[in-house]
Parts: sequence; C-alpha cells; structure tokens
Amino acid sequence: MRASLVILFIAAACGGSSTPEPSEPAPPVEEAAPDEPAPAEEALPAEEAAPAEPAADPQAVEEQATRGAELYGQHCAGCHGDAGQGGKKAPPLVGETALPLDPRKGSKRNVQFTTALDVFTWVKANMPPKKGGSLADDEYVAILAFDLKANGVTLEKPLDGDVAATINLH
Repeated sequence: MRASLVILFIAAACGGSSTPEPSEPAPPVEEAAPDEPAPAEEALPAEEAAPAEPAADPQAVEEQATRGAELYGQHCAGCHGDAGQGGKKAPPLVGETALPLDPRKGSKRNVQFTTALDVFTWVKANMPPKKGGSLADDEYVAILAFDLKANGVTLEKPLDGDVAATINLH
C-alpha cells in the first residue's frame, strides 16, 4: 500500500493521474508536395524593419568639401593660412600638428578634440573669433568636411552630426 501511495504521489507531481484516460489521436501531419514551394515567411511591417544605411554618395561628399573650401577661404584663411598651415595667432588646421587632442598652451580652446563632432561643436561656438555661431550649421559642417578631406579623412557620405560623431581623431 505504501508503494502505491508513493507511485500516485510521483505521478500526481509529474502531471500524471492514477487512472489512465483515453487519449485522442494526434491530427495527421500534412506534408507539402515535393513540387510545391514551402510557404514564405511573413515580411516584417515597414515600421519594424531596420532602416537601410544610406548609400555612399561621392558626388555629394565632393560638393560639400568644395563648398567648405570656398567658405574656408572667406572665413578662416585670413588667420589659419590659405592651406590651413596656421598663422601668427591661429593654429594649423591641416597637417600633422593640426587638431591635437589637447589644447595648445595659450589656446582659446578649452576642450579635447576626440571626434570631428567635438571640433564642430567648439568651432561653431567660437569661430570666427568674436563671431562664434555667425555661420549657418551647414556652413560650419562644410568647412569641417573640407578640413577633414585636407587631412586625409575619406568620407563615405556627406558630413553631418551623426557621421562626425563616428570620426575619431585621436
């Protein structure tokens, strides 16, 4: 009797019952005919699909850098030199010593330049001297695109805030 109680307890704990119940037969499994294609998976709705990465646009990148060169000539070259080599009071923007991580001694800059976005943010607030913010954002971005190109950075798509944040300078 004790063994029967143990078996009933184990069966109950495992979801079984002490008395077998008739079971219904399983429905037949339908197999696809060999010449019928398997049903296609349902596509994700557009709002759930991952956004496609914008395609590279070399022409737009070149146009932005060309515009930046023109703007650089108008707003920056007077202090930083025609080729970005630096001047008496302004640091170089092109070459090995351009855009260092830490500000130079006596510099107006008080932040590190880790990414191109750091450069954009500081330049927009402080350049041209005593007229920071006087250019439109797209003008500052174009000048930065020109400067990056002059320093050997290859852009796959036009520069913007998201792209600038991914360009590590140091």
